[in-house]
Amino acid sequence: MGTSLRVLIIEDSENDSELLLREIQRGDYDVEWERVETRAALEDALVRRQWDIIICDHSLPQFSALAALETLHARGLDLPFIIVSGSISEEAAVKSLKAGAHDFIVKGKLARLIPAIQRELGDAKTRHERKQAEDRLRLSDQILQRVNALVIVADSRGKIVYVSPAAKTILGYDPDELLGDNWWTLTQVDNTETQREKEYLERAARREIPIATEAYERAIQDRSGNTHWILWVDAVGPGDSLISVGHDITERKRAADQLKYHARLLRHINDAVFATDDQLRITAWNRAAEKMYGFLGKEVMGRNVSEILNFELTDEQRAVTREHLLKESIASRTERIYRRKDGRTIYVEANTIALTDGRGKMTGFVSVNRDVTERKQAEEQTQFQIQRLKALRAIDIAISSSFDLRLTLDILLDQVTTQLKTDAAAILLFQPITRILEHAASRGFGSTAIRESRVTLGEGYAGKAIFERRTIHIPNLMETDSEFTRALLLKGEDFIEYYCVPLIVKGEVKGVLEIYHRSALAGDPEWLGFLETLAGQAAIAIENATLFEDLEHSNRELVDAYDATIEGWSHALDLRDKETEGHTLRVTEMTLELASKFDFTDEQLRYIRWGALLHDIGKMGVSDNILLKPDKLTDEEWASMKKHPVFALEMLSPIAYLKSSLDIPYCHHEKWDGTGYPRGLKGEVIPLAARLFAIVDVWDALRSDRPYRKGWSVEKTLEHIRSLAGTHFDPQVVDAFLKMIGGSIRFL
Repeated sequence: MGTSLRVLIIEDSENDSELLLREIQRGDYDVEWERVETRAALEDALVRRQWDIIICDHSLPQFSALAALETLHARGLDLPFIIVSGSISEEAAVKSLKAGAHDFIVKGKLARLIPAIQRELGDAKTRHERKQAEDRLRLSDQILQRVNALVIVADSRGKIVYVSPAAKTILGYDPDELLGDNWWTLTQVDNTETQREKEYLERAARREIPIATEAYERAIQDRSGNTHWILWVDAVGPGDSLISVGHDITERKRAADQLKYHARLLRHINDAVFATDDQLRITAWNRAAEKMYGFLGKEVMGRNVSEILNFELTDEQRAVTREHLLKESIASRTERIYRRKDGRTIYVEANTIALTDGRGKMTGFVSVNRDVTERKQAEEQTQFQIQRLKALRAIDIAISSSFDLRLTLDILLDQVTTQLKTDAAAILLFQPITRILEHAASRGFGSTAIRESRVTLGEGYAGKAIFERRTIHIPNLMETDSEFTRALLLKGEDFIEYYCVPLIVKGEVKGVLEIYHRSALAGDPEWLGFLETLAGQAAIAIENATLFEDLEHSNRELVDAYDATIEGWSHALDLRDKETEGHTLRVTEMTLELASKFDFTDEQLRYIRWGALLHDIGKMGVSDNILLKPDKLTDEEWASMKKHPVFALEMLSPIAYLKSSLDIPYCHHEKWDGTGYPRGLKGEVIPLAARLFAIVDVWDALRSDRPYRKGWSVEKTLEHIRSLAGTHFDPQVVDAFLKMIGGSIRFL
């Protein structure tokens, strides 16, 4: 299989396009192609799909290669563009290349085409990759402009070759000021520790020792001589360069030092505060912690914090926790569930910060805790209420957007079992005529036996709930199943608790909502209130569906009445002219068949049917001596006959439900070239339904026997219709009609 290639050909000659296509296929390409020859067609093709290459004739009757290049540039497109022309001057070729063409080939030398395509596709790929690289570089620069991280790149000799913009905000230096200096010139050199860091940088730059793979802290001086603590991560860059990325942790460092130096103040803080060593052993525990957790300081000192607060951490999790705390430049804030000494669990908001030594090694952490149990419980209650509101909203949407009662009840029962946390639920609908409750929908049952439910009004719990119009609650079905009339249907389900709520809307009983659970339910007033709310929603859903079903039934009866009336009118028209009897039904059926080939909706097809049945209704206004005249009509008589479409408009337009059916009765004598009547409409201004019917009408008329001639043969009639394409008839509709007749000709 060849290489896929999408080619857009700008050429007015189909023969030349085919020659180009054959030549391209010789290059083992699997070609998808399209030919255009105007600016509008080019713009449309560029919008509809992506192209790999464009091959363009230099001059076209309505277009040119230079105009095509202008269109591409206006859209910001950089596509390989090859000009193939019968003849082109050197001046024109140079002008085209300057305008953006990548090559030009004389049509008599198409052997150059495949190499040119291969070369230009390769060049296009190179240009695309270069643009992507430039975009990535530009994005990197933009990111560094926004990120407040100090990035320093030094070459293999330790000379600074790049400094990020953050040097200005952190150190007070313009980045360009530091270029060319040694990396270590920023390091303090007034103590032994800093001297060792300088030596490390010198040796790392010379690659005498490996670059550190872990984050480390180092003190450097800003422009004013102030000390900043930076947390650095080093990496090897291109050409053995040293890349260092640092975050200013001066404030965090000072905070950690203050905590260590002023630990005695912790005992007077209202929030619970404790500190640990690097193995998570407790080293500090203030009075607020004693009160919050119930442990005295002497009980917890030296013990692992996870054992005291009853949460388990593996060695791997401890390592991840230490790494996370170490890398954070600000305090880590989390919410946890801890257990007090008395066994009660509480929600805690923990603000934690890592403690490190001068080398950046973690020595422990300090955690400030606040009991947020009441707030958390309030949030959970709020979320609980939000979920219930969302459930009601979902049911409202189902009721308003669908009149499929089964679908709506399924959605409602999903929300019932989810929000009320019940094992199963069912809805039984009340049939007023039989006075029986029948199964409509159910969820959560182990078998389908519940679907056989039939309960008479007043019998069993469901019948009792309807009869008494109140909620029935049975705490234990096992103790009262002699009164449960459908016990056999639920055998093996092991249900314990049961609720049955009558569904009532506008004073009318619609059914019941049943709740089943295999253990005791909460059943508090709030729960019961929501159950009754859901029951109200179910009643509304049933009422809406019933109203819609009644309305739909009435509409169907009305449409059937319309159909019967229109068919009666059509039959009356046929009886008036015995020679055309049966013509109306035939053309109606054939018009609908032809219309099915186009994008009409079911409603539009109904109007087309009515229009076809009434296409000659206007002849009711033509006198019999003209309509039934056996001889040729005079000019005056013919002028009167031509008024029948206008008569149809006048007769039907006052009838509201027939206004959408007027296209055929009013316009079926209009012609594609504008020579028809009554208005002389032309082309696509003529309604599509009328264009379809006009062909079918002529077909049936020519194929039918008349007193003055025999009906034409299929072949003669088809040839006549084909000859009128573009004058009398829409060519596209003629094509569709010919295909339809060709497919069913064996039945004629």
